[in-house]
Amino acid sequence: MSPATAMHPLAEDYLERLRYAARRLPRSTRQELLAQIEAHLDEALDPSMSNAEVLTVLERLGDPEDIVEAQAPTPTNGKRGGRESAAIFLLLFGFFLLVVGWIVGLVLLWTSHAWRIRDKLIGTMVLPGGFGGTAFGLQRLIAGTGSSVGSNVLAVVIGAVLVLAPIFTAIYLARTAAQASSR
Repeated sequence: MSPATAMHPLAEDYLERLRYAARRLPRSTRQELLAQIEAHLDEALDPSMSNAEVLTVLERLGDPEDIVEAQAPTPTNGKRGGRESAAIFLLLFGFFLLVVGWIVGLVLLWTSHAWRIRDKLIGTMVLPGGFGGTAFGLQRLIAGTGSSVGSNVLAVVIGAVLVLAPIFTAIYLARTAAQASSR
């Protein structure tokens, strides 16, 4: 976009949607994509164009989210990559490798492009330590349980949550990684 040319308001809105959608792309990819689209709009749009004409140009470009999706790095074989499988395994069982394995799983989770920020937060926060964290939590729960029926029922419910949460988290991460690779 040349400094002397004002962008049409509809084109500015389009570029803002594109910037928002592209925030998950690597910085260099995002900057290159935005520069290309801005240059194209600068050439294709004339300040005297009507809203309908501008909308036609924008529709030909396509939806900003679809443009970003086409630029997003994903495995090309349609399957979850080794990094994602290792991340899920280490998040579940890495605690048993002197906690270092779980930390490596976190690094793999956060550096993978298969998951969005929400997925990464779920993988990190839902029972840190995976089954190792579960074992620690169950041990603490059993040690603190009194002899009343109410506390025993509560202990069983909490124990079930402690066991099932890492399993459901792993299934969720595997599915979202598979969906990301099939796009």
